Amino acid sequence: MKSFSSKAAFWIVAWLLVMCLWSSAATSIVFPEYASQWHLPKSITTGIFAIYPIVIIVVLLIFGNISDYIGRRNTLITGLLFLLLGALDLALAPNMYWLFVARALQGIGVGFMAGAGAAALVEFNPTSNQKFPGSINTITQSVGVCLVTIIGAALIKYAPFPLHLSYWVLALLLLVSIILCIFLPQKKTHPSTGKTNWKPAGIKVPQGLWGIYLLAALAAGIGFAQGGTFLSLGAQIARDVVGTKDILVIGTVLSISYLLIAVAGIIAGRLGPLTSVRAGGVSILLTMVFLVMASEFHSFVIFVISAILGGLGYGFSVAGGIGLASINAPSQYRSQFLSAVFVVSYVMQGASAYGGGVASTVYGFSSAIWILAIIISIITFITLMLTMISSKKMVSAIAVPKSTR
Repeated sequence: MKSFSSKAAFWIVAWLLVMCLWSSAATSIVFPEYASQWHLPKSITTGIFAIYPIVIIVVLLIFGNISDYIGRRNTLITGLLFLLLGALDLALAPNMYWLFVARALQGIGVGFMAGAGAAALVEFNPTSNQKFPGSINTITQSVGVCLVTIIGAALIKYAPFPLHLSYWVLALLLLVSIILCIFLPQKKTHPSTGKTNWKPAGIKVPQGLWGIYLLAALAAGIGFAQGGTFLSLGAQIARDVVGTKDILVIGTVLSISYLLIAVAGIIAGRLGPLTSVRAGGVSILLTMVFLVMASEFHSFVIFVISAILGGLGYGFSVAGGIGLASINAPSQYRSQFLSAVFVVSYVMQGASAYGGGVASTVYGFSSAIWILAIIISIITFITLMLTMISSKKMVSAIAVPKSTR
């Protein structure tokens, strides 16, 4: 069976990651509809969202290195199959219990695809620019979330079966993606180490790379944390706090935010990872300020500004973090190293998503936004300080990666 060329394979993998993020965000725009029609409290809707990163973390810790043994293609196909099952579950879901199962299936799928997809982009990179795969990885997240938000909002507003139709569309696209994935070249990187027996991944950071790992994980994590706030609560913030109830308007605003992730990702490809992380950190701090202001003043305009800054912040910080990890990851441990970065990212995303839901139920929506903003801002400030304090050390490490043992 003839495989795609490396250049075509790179863009196919990029598309698969678009579908990965499309799947992960598929329920976010529908949450207000679930809450309205099924009378669900915010703690339940954010709990449905949060089960997804929890499952991803478990999968990454156990199977984060599996593609180094069975190959990127087989791992990506496995992840896509779980995403397809999750989409079919959502398309048929009659109650909230099915949503929890679907989100768990999606978490398994993304867990298999996250590290393998990022590693495949590095290996199929058609350019000599080492920062290019990290930038494209971030852009795929933007495109995936942007498409599902605007298309999902349009289907909810204008098409029949608002709780189900968008998932049938997703299932069809995932089926096409599985067929495309079959024709990817099969690459295994781990045999170069002489190891053939698979064992659970865990967190493994090669000697000399802990500083880079910490900064990369925190940089990606703050992006995921503020992104989790918008994914789990963004539609309801616009609806309940700001007062906008038109789902298409909400979807359009959020999709603009996600589109700007791609813009930041493109710019980040021309910057150094540390510069990108700093730009992302400053943007995230401003995002939190404007999000609180939007809540306090019930201003849709300020909410739009926070969404714009949030998209830029996510794009710069995640691209910088993944860029740091991609450039420095040893080839024989690339998938496992990137998976370790994603573990921290999804921990922070799940904590912000579910924590926001619980806080909104206990303390009220406006107070929950204040709490999230303060916590995310503190972690972001710490990340920025790390880039400043360790700047010379990090640049040196990037220029001359230390050998692994």
